[in-house]
Amino acid sequence: MTAATLDLDQFASLKWVAPYISSPNWIIKKRVRAAAGDEEADIFNRETMCLNNGVQHWIEMYEKPSPGTTDIKKSISLCKFGTGLGGFIGMCHGGAAMTLMDEALGFAMIASETERTGDWATTSPSWKKLFAEGRPINEVLNGFMVTARLDIKFLKPVLCPGVVGIEVDVLENRGHKMKLRGVMKDANGVPLIQADGIWVRLGGASKI
Repeated sequence: MTAATLDLDQFASLKWVAPYISSPNWIIKKRVRAAAGDEEADIFNRETMCLNNGVQHWIEMYEKPSPGTTDIKKSISLCKFGTGLGGFIGMCHGGAAMTLMDEALGFAMIASETERTGDWATTSPSWKKLFAEGRPINEVLNGFMVTARLDIKFLKPVLCPGVVGIEVDVLENRGHKMKLRGVMKDANGVPLIQADGIWVRLGGASKI
């Protein structure tokens, strides 16, 4: 996709992001999630968060792995949102902000899974059939990486409407368990929120 197709001009105010956007070492895409072609998946982020002048533009990017490896070290999520995410007047609702953080850390996981296996879900399409049969959720989603822990620190108010970038570092990736840290920043690179998360693979017998 070209810069125009990706609407990257919407994030021109985030000067600290410019070097990453212009680097050939970064893969940039519009945010999208797909779970074995299921149209009901991701409705909250794909539709609800965008209603009533909420999320207007959402871009995700990650740094290509070093040659000879599939290890993702860093990702960035860019989001422009309107008053639809407002809480207290002039500020982004805390729950909406935490959702953006969860999704940003989750994207780093998805990028890692995609580079490692070519399929971030790493599950059989039969999961939907198992779900319809009422099988235990751990069985239905066996093999998925899921959020096990997410610690949030609110450092400064997130203005609304707003344009933010969330820089995520993969601190540890053991295959069945990932530790990540994300920092939401404003146009000047000032940290607004920090999130520390742990993702585990269902069926991986990981201990948090």
